[in-house]
Amino acid sequence: STRDILDLLPHLKGCLVGADIVELNPDRDLNGVTAMVAAKFAKEFLALLVADS
Repeated sequence: STRDILDLLPHLKGCLVGADIVELNPDRDLNGVTAMVAAKFAKEFLALLVADS
């Protein structure tokens, strides 16, 4: 689930060097939920990268 991935991210600190967000199609994301999840993931991932530097 999304929550599982977000909970897992902090445990990967120091091991991550990049990430891709794929399969995000705003035309098919009627309620914007997928875009919100992608934005949350990007924010959390970038926070980990900044914390490592």
